[in-house]
Amino acid sequence: MSCPDRLRTQAFIDGEVPEAEAAAVERHIDACADCQAFVEDAAEASDAIRTRASRYAAPPELRRRVSAMLDAEATRPRDLGEARARRSFWRGAFSGAGITGLAASLAILAVQPPSPATLVDQVTTAHTRALIDGRTIAVASSDHHTVKPWFAGKIDLSPPVRDFAAQGFKLTGGRLDKVGRTPAAVLVYQHGRHEVALFVWSDRGASLPGEGVRHGYHAMFWRSGDLDFAAVSDTAPGELANFVQLVRAGPE
Repeated sequence: MSCPDRLRTQAFIDGEVPEAEAAAVERHIDACADCQAFVEDAAEASDAIRTRASRYAAPPELRRRVSAMLDAEATRPRDLGEARARRSFWRGAFSGAGITGLAASLAILAVQPPSPATLVDQVTTAHTRALIDGRTIAVASSDHHTVKPWFAGKIDLSPPVRDFAAQGFKLTGGRLDKVGRTPAAVLVYQHGRHEVALFVWSDRGASLPGEGVRHGYHAMFWRSGDLDFAAVSDTAPGELANFVQLVRAGPE
């Protein structure tokens, strides 16, 4: 007999549980063998679909449509009032002296740190796009002496690069990406049949969300010094937490 909270667990996997309730759902999953098995089955199904799909290159038109859908999802108005406010803003922005105000507003928006909810969307969207485009790795190696120097001159930060193969997380390479408009280094690890992406970018003073779920992927955030970190994967939340502990335990 399945757990009566199965539907709520499914909503958690799909990223549809409100942030205020997510911690309680995770505690339930940790204590419920049925829901743990359900989460693992869902992760394996996601991995199997992705593995089979990766044999074929997505057509440019499909990539364009998916990217447009993701952009629309990330930027859509949350309610009617917000939609009306946006329309009023753009009508005023392009009227006469509004152009100057628009330029100033865009300049402010460009340097403002993103909200916690926006950060969850940004890292999971970046990870999803990389999977769709087949570009999760630009430099393929398990040797940190190869991966770490690859970032030099390409991004204005030095990400911590370590291999955790002995603990079940093998370094497979890295790439460049963005968290919103901010350049990020991404380290890629293999954990069984799951991929874990570690995003590293320069801190801009944003409030980090702790963790969240979007597009079926879990994301966990933390800050160390002047760098922000996010680990993203469709592996079980407990396994992702183990990976985060490994990264945080070493020098950053």
